[in-house]
Amino acid sequence: MYTYQTGNQTIDYKIEVVPNRTDITVQICDKEGVKVIIPRGLNENNVRSIIARKATWILKQLNGSQPAEEKPAAPKKEAVKKETAKKEAPKAAASAAKTGSFEEGDKFPYLGRQYRLNIVRGDVAKAEMTFRVKFIATVPESWNEQQTNEGIGQLLTEWYQGRAGEKFQEALKSVKKAADNAPESVKWDELGEEYATTQDNTIVLNWRLLTAPLATIEYVIASQFTNADELFEDAAERKQWLSDNSLNAF
Repeated sequence: MYTYQTGNQTIDYKIEVVPNRTDITVQICDKEGVKVIIPRGLNENNVRSIIARKATWILKQLNGSQPAEEKPAAPKKEAVKKETAKKEAPKAAASAAKTGSFEEGDKFPYLGRQYRLNIVRGDVAKAEMTFRVKFIATVPESWNEQQTNEGIGQLLTEWYQGRAGEKFQEALKSVKKAADNAPESVKWDELGEEYATTQDNTIVLNWRLLTAPLATIEYVIASQFTNADELFEDAAERKQWLSDNSLNAF
């Protein structure tokens, strides 16, 4: 049995490892209490991060009377092929989570790789996020837990969005080498559950796609104007990330 403390409340939970599983599920049962079902390879710090982000939902269920099960974090879903003149965008596995609890050592995805978070409290007037092999959030010493969580969430959002334009153009440059009819540019926006869409003949990508490998981003871009499965010989590998992951960067 493991324990997570949030405010003046304690969450006791069990961990069940299922080798062939690809998603993460949090269950609340009358007899077993809170159980986190995870794939092999995750450690206790990974699970604690999940509990921290789902703490509000878990406590709400525990205070109720009905057993509950959270939907898996990353249900499998295929990117949609272009079949009509009007392009329908692929759907993300899940919409972005609301800002949760951030702890030292939490990992966040960027271009398909995971990077740790380092939280530094200092004599600073303004919070700042830097990236040097890991995310470094420098926050004022005076900030309480809520201010820290909200502040880091905002810093991460701004950091990802600040790199969206450059990285998406980099991915587009590679796509143009394989497709003569590729657009000259792409944009990014807040798209909720969509990976990408086309607005006024312009491809618009969800900024959270920065969590995916560049090869996957290229696949999503190509899927907006051509048959990406035929364009890339390794299309299956490129889109596998979309089946195995959600866009919940944090």
